[in-house]
Amino acid sequence: MFCQNKKYRALIAGALLTFAAHGALAAEAAYPNRPIRMIVPFVAGGGTDLLARLVTPRMVDLLGQQIVVDNRGGAGSVLGTQILAKSPPDGYTIAMFDTAFAINPGYADKLPYDAERDFNFVAIIATSPTLLITHPGLKVRTIQEFITHAKANPGKIRAASAGVGSSSHLTTAMLNKAAQINTLHIPYKGAGAAILDIIGGHSDVTFVVPGSVAPHIQTGALIPLAITGKKPSPLLPNVPTFAAVGLDVNPESFRFIGAPAGIPAAVVSRLTGALNKIMPVPEFRQRLIDNGFEPEYQTGNDARAFVMKEITKWRQAVKDSGAKAN
Repeated sequence: MFCQNKKYRALIAGALLTFAAHGALAAEAAYPNRPIRMIVPFVAGGGTDLLARLVTPRMVDLLGQQIVVDNRGGAGSVLGTQILAKSPPDGYTIAMFDTAFAINPGYADKLPYDAERDFNFVAIIATSPTLLITHPGLKVRTIQEFITHAKANPGKIRAASAGVGSSSHLTTAMLNKAAQINTLHIPYKGAGAAILDIIGGHSDVTFVVPGSVAPHIQTGALIPLAITGKKPSPLLPNVPTFAAVGLDVNPESFRFIGAPAGIPAAVVSRLTGALNKIMPVPEFRQRLIDNGFEPEYQTGNDARAFVMKEITKWRQAVKDSGAKAN
């Protein structure tokens, strides 16, 4: 009797495991069956937030579920990144990351996550140059005038950034070194907040994605000084590159969609399947270009290799720039 009961229990356990496995597969096949949250680890208004809001409506059309952009700024993107790392790996919490993800491992003494182990790199979406902007009250109109003014006022130029260790912070450190100037770092919880304070004259300069400030440049509320990259931006053809004025300030930003490690392959396939249809569309690609981005689409192992290479590159850039956490 005991033997029969034991066999019976084993059969029941096996059936339950099979049922659970079939249930999990069915849930994955039905993905998504409820709204998705896309974390942006910065406050609203910056380039990463802009890209998230460009791509999510098109993903909604193809996936058939709402995607809510959730801005979680703080600690140079570490706060929002940590939230994603600790989220269930079911595809209902994803994130739009930027270059800060690659900078932080080489910049922070300790992170509450492992950048290589704790994430699935779903897709690289775009790269972009970064633009140095100021406000009219600083009374400079060119990069040469800015450098002259900064040298005459060491430690007094307020250089805003999207946060400690962000790409705008590190690029400012590169500019300080290349131009032999000394600016005062003012960290914010994202580029959007920094831009608002530049417009208000509460900070003096910052680095941004060109498309995120184009309307403010058109109205004269912001002044563009110089841009990274090998050639001028189509949005601002008269703004010189740093290379053109003899300054070695040439990092490139990138954006990618990430998810927690352990997300089922079938769910990743649904996300990339939607992106496969979105990214080649000429109208969408032009929207990216019009907002200062360069379409750059990679998925799977290629996306992971891209991010790992960026982490290595920025680790060295942090060392070379002399930027320190503060």
